[in-house]
Amino acid sequence: MKIKFYTFIATLASTLLFAACNDGKTYMELREEEDEAIEKFLTTDGRYTAPIPSNLEFITAQDSENPPYYILPDGVYMQIQSMGVRDTTGKFFRANDKVYFRYNRMNLKYWADGISSLTNPDSWAGNWSDASGTSDSYYFTYTTYEGSNYSSYYEYGLGIEYPLKYVGNGAIVNLVMPSKMGFSNEISSVIPYLYKIRYALKEN
Repeated sequence: MKIKFYTFIATLASTLLFAACNDGKTYMELREEEDEAIEKFLTTDGRYTAPIPSNLEFITAQDSENPPYYILPDGVYMQIQSMGVRDTTGKFFRANDKVYFRYNRMNLKYWADGISSLTNPDSWAGNWSDASGTSDSYYFTYTTYEGSNYSSYYEYGLGIEYPLKYVGNGAIVNLVMPSKMGFSNEISSVIPYLYKIRYALKEN
C-alpha cells in the first residue's frame, strides 16, 4: 500500500509539473478548459445527462434517436448504443474477465474549439476499423475498483471499464472521458475524449 501511495504522489507531482509548462497554462487552467469542453458537449445539440435508472431499464440508441448520457462515477458519462447480450442476472461481465475492446475517440477540446467534428472521420482515431490483428492487443482484465486514484495504475484507465457493470457482451457505448480516467500515459495532458467503444470476451 505504501508503494502505491508513493507512486501516486510521484505521478501527481509529474502531472502538475508537466501541465504547468503546457503552453504556459497552469494545471488549474487546463482543468477548467477540460470541464468547459465536457460541459459544452453534453449540453449541445439536444444532448442531456441522466442518473442511472433504479430499475436498470436504460434508454439506448435502439429506443431513441437521442438517448441520454448516463452519469457514471468520476466524471464519466455513458450513452448506450447497444446493450449487448446479458445473462439472467441482467449483467454479463465479472471481475477478472479478460475483455477485448475496439474503440475510436475524439479530442473534446478540439471539438469545443471547432477544430474537430463528429462527422469528420479524420477527427477520430483508434482501432475500431483495424483488421490487421494488432487490435487483439487491446484488452484489460476487468476490475470492479472505482475511483480516479486507482485509474493511473491501469494502462487504459478505469473509465472504459465502468460501463461493464451494466452492459453485456458485444455492447457498444459512447463515453465522455475526463483525462483523469483515461489512458494512464496521457493523464498529464489533461485532454477529455469522446469514445465509441465495443466490448467482447474474445477477439473479434
